[in-house]
Amino acid sequence: ASPRFISTALAISADDPLTFVLSSLTDKTIETMGFQEPDPKRARLCAAAAPSQRVEETQKALENLAARAAPGHSAGLGPIIQKQGMRTKRLFAGKEDDTIVLGGACSEVFSGPTFAKILKPALALQQQACESLSRGEACEPICLHTSYGVPAALGGFIAKLKEHLPWQNPGDKWFVNLQVEGATAVWAGVEVMMRLQHAKDPKKTHVAVAEKSYHGPKTTSLGQISQPRWPGAPVAEGQLSYPVPTGSDPDSGDFLKRFDAFLEEHGDRVGVFLFEPQSGSSYAGRPWPKALLQGAVQRVKARGIKVLCDEIMCGLGRHGLGTLFMSKAWQLEPDVVTFGKSISAGPFPLSGIIVKDGADELQAGLVQVHTYAGTSALAMLTATEVLKEVPNWFNHAHKMGELIRTTLELFNDGKFLTVQGMGLLWGGTFVDADPARKLKTLELFKAACQEDGVWPYFVLGGFMLTPPMDVDEADLKLGLERLTSCLKKVKQQLEN
Repeated sequence: ASPRFISTALAISADDPLTFVLSSLTDKTIETMGFQEPDPKRARLCAAAAPSQRVEETQKALENLAARAAPGHSAGLGPIIQKQGMRTKRLFAGKEDDTIVLGGACSEVFSGPTFAKILKPALALQQQACESLSRGEACEPICLHTSYGVPAALGGFIAKLKEHLPWQNPGDKWFVNLQVEGATAVWAGVEVMMRLQHAKDPKKTHVAVAEKSYHGPKTTSLGQISQPRWPGAPVAEGQLSYPVPTGSDPDSGDFLKRFDAFLEEHGDRVGVFLFEPQSGSSYAGRPWPKALLQGAVQRVKARGIKVLCDEIMCGLGRHGLGTLFMSKAWQLEPDVVTFGKSISAGPFPLSGIIVKDGADELQAGLVQVHTYAGTSALAMLTATEVLKEVPNWFNHAHKMGELIRTTLELFNDGKFLTVQGMGLLWGGTFVDADPARKLKTLELFKAACQEDGVWPYFVLGGFMLTPPMDVDEADLKLGLERLTSCLKKVKQQLEN
């Protein structure tokens, strides 16, 4: 069989028995057949695609889907037909559309052959389970409930995570709590810290979050500006918003004065401080100035306040500093760190926290535990492979980050656009004091991106770029070329 035969067969519907047979082939069998994995630098959209019937059914079903848009108003976004790296074929406004997805909000860590490699252990377990179950035999479970055990794959994951702990001297009292997505991971971290605080100082009842921050859906999660859970409901209490550095601060002294004033007023009742070393959508990828963040963390700790670093977005080496966690690279020594997003590659949701110490003081399990919190063997196996593979791409993340920086720097004039970021987490914010004009600018930019075949992650007032860690340099250059063309068009439209 030739590579062309295999590619053609994989394009057949999943219900076709031939596809099932080919999916069962071992690596050795494929090697014997003479099949060569494609060069990742030449990998492009292949013949395999979602069957047309599935695509048509999903397009129609959007009328009954409420997600990022109201039912029947999908903002043009339709089913994804096929994807190779950032190159994506989809339906947009009911028509086929080829685009380069530069965004995705850190939801993808790998693509192509690397992605396939890290998925193999989970695929093998799932196939073994299916074969055993079809014969009526027992098997290693691929998922279970938290009330009666843990997956056998948990040990390998924690052993690999131990190699990347975010502290210089972690000791042996650290522990992990696992969740399914980022918001509950943050809640779990806060719960642990506040329970430890309450045992020592019951007056410390509040959580400090940045004055503009996102740690999950604004109605049910921490972050500012918070929103009521439903129209007319009161806004959740217990959060205090602290100042963050801005471009208008003439020097670090001005910011630290504002920060110290917050601590002086509220420090006695704050139990936990939440920091994002590099922001996500709130500030479009803007990192803290290193020295200011180190100084702020030291001031907080000096008052006996616990520090939580939320690295759901910037972690997993995406920051480009050569470590898994940004906290370790900058020696922040937080009490707890969150992880999530694509740590299990995306197909298998997984998130969690790593706590430095307190295992002896924590006398009971967490409230923030639910049905599938850390119970997927498929997620554990895949996350273990991600932790093995991702350090190989730390240098690449830094290199590609420099490419993004030098490309976008041409537009970083502070009048039309401000650009910020590092590694493979960047963003741009349109500059305009008039909210209506800023909204118009973003609408023009979205239209230009759709027309030119490039798709960043659009956020309030701007956009973010979050390519996979193994992003192909040629594809990234092409995507940035299209993106800068869109920025030029919008700038000219506004000037005319």
